[in-house]
Amino acid sequence: MKRTYIKNLTEGQCCVKGYVETIRDKKIMFLVIRDVTGAVQVTIVKDECPEVYEEAKKLTPHSFVSIEGRCVFSEYVRNGGKEIYPDKLEIMSVADVLPIAPDSGPDLRMDYRWIDLRDEKKVLMFKIQSAFEKYAVEFFDKEGFIEIHTPKITTISSEGGSEVFEMKYFDKKAYLTQSPQLYKQMSMMAGFDKTYEIGELFRSNPSFTNRHATEFTCIDVEISFIDSHHEVMDVEEAMFKYIMKGMNEQYGEEYKRIFGKDMIEINYDIPRIPLHEAYKILKEEMNYEVPRALKGDLDPDGEKLICEYVKKKYGSDFVFITDFPAKARAFYTMRKEDDPELSKSYDLLFKGLEITSGAQREHRYEQLKNNIIENGINPEDMKVYLDFFRYGAPTHGGFGLGIARTLAKLFDLPNVRDVIFIFRGPNRLTP
Repeated sequence: MKRTYIKNLTEGQCCVKGYVETIRDKKIMFLVIRDVTGAVQVTIVKDECPEVYEEAKKLTPHSFVSIEGRCVFSEYVRNGGKEIYPDKLEIMSVADVLPIAPDSGPDLRMDYRWIDLRDEKKVLMFKIQSAFEKYAVEFFDKEGFIEIHTPKITTISSEGGSEVFEMKYFDKKAYLTQSPQLYKQMSMMAGFDKTYEIGELFRSNPSFTNRHATEFTCIDVEISFIDSHHEVMDVEEAMFKYIMKGMNEQYGEEYKRIFGKDMIEINYDIPRIPLHEAYKILKEEMNYEVPRALKGDLDPDGEKLICEYVKKKYGSDFVFITDFPAKARAFYTMRKEDDPELSKSYDLLFKGLEITSGAQREHRYEQLKNNIIENGINPEDMKVYLDFFRYGAPTHGGFGLGIARTLAKLFDLPNVRDVIFIFRGPNRLTP
């Protein structure tokens, strides 16, 4: 018999496949079976179907089964008022006693991540992640972007050799890519005009924080023929509005039912605040000053406080912080014409966390070479990259968006590892 997903059950004969969420066995056995779409109660009356009952006695929580029977609707039954009276039960596998419980610590749950993910809320989170990427791709397609797939093994580092995983590549030294930055810029020199990539990146960062991972997924975007970084922000803002509109239409009701609140919408223009103004706001309005050693950026406390200010004043969960000092940004960032000490760059903060770094890039060969030297990098080590600019280059800029950070804040979760399918960190290499 053809399988029916639980959310699609109607009255009559059906076949559902899933795992056993709970078992109650008194005079009548009640099973709750869950699949990727929902849960349904299965009621087994021993006297009416003794063979099914005896087979069901073998089951343990989280055993996987296939059940055929008659679905009826009842206002007294939970899980949508649907109930199945089975006439056939096939056991796919009987589960051992589970090694984790709902109150297990995060490290133990990560050891058994595949079991930890058998949860309605977590399944919805990954459905929404899938939708997030789907609507991003839809946006790029509508706007005429070209998708590219950049190398993940390279001889050059996007940031001059910092925080990269070194690897042996036959008889050569190579690195796992920490950013597609240099290659997505190459796509501008290829005349692609607007490109994007959704892919895995690797960063050898030993930080044990709630915002860092050593392997993560990013949406990277690059566009040509721009006059400033504000045009890059325009694209990212339009992208977010499109994504959030689509996700609300597809999952808004389910999100509210499971998370107990409305999914956020972006029906406003995201505020843009230069970094020097953010410092002033923090000091005068929030009585906070970023530590001197961290000046040139916002520290985590500063990010949280400026977002609280923006939320209160503008009603926005997002804020662009712009015009960072040139010396605090990567060598490929363009400096402002009217103030070379500042760069045409920005960060996008979401609910107190940086989720994006973006900028207009330096496209002039000699200036770029000078930037590399000023950053203490040997230009010979960047020759492959510099060659991209020797044969003609348009003005261009782009951004990189961390998907895990964005979703962690969307779900108000404390750690990015909670929204990563299998997390990788400094001490996490399994499962």
